[in-house]
Amino acid sequence: METMSRALAMPRIIGGPMKIAVMEDEYFIADDFAVEIRRRGHETVGPFAELSAAFQAASSAAIDAALLDIDLQGEASLGVADLLLKRDIPFLIYTGYSREVIPSRLAGYVVEKPNRIRDVLDRLFRDALAHGSPQTPVALVSS
Repeated sequence: METMSRALAMPRIIGGPMKIAVMEDEYFIADDFAVEIRRRGHETVGPFAELSAAFQAASSAAIDAALLDIDLQGEASLGVADLLLKRDIPFLIYTGYSREVIPSRLAGYVVEKPNRIRDVLDRLFRDALAHGSPQTPVALVSS
């Protein structure tokens, strides 16, 4: 397990970097995710703080995975999650809301705030690799 953790924390990329959409309206959280994604050798798409921009990215951007806050500037982003599901793009919902307010169809995608950025990204990358990223063939291996 420790080897897997190290591989995810400091990946060597085979096949190119993944493109990760950050859909978060809290600047410092979005920036922390973007910095860590780039530190791992991947690309950040966004961040998208407004619902309309998140919808646009979810419907047409070439992304491999996404991080989604369920509330973007006071607007529910459940429709964005549904678009990501429809496009078969792995994602996580990173939210301060309790799981009870999340529809059951999305419950398995929830990571509650607060949580360590590193741990959230570890899970997202694991999910994307297990899923087989639709946009970019990529593998993470330990050095």
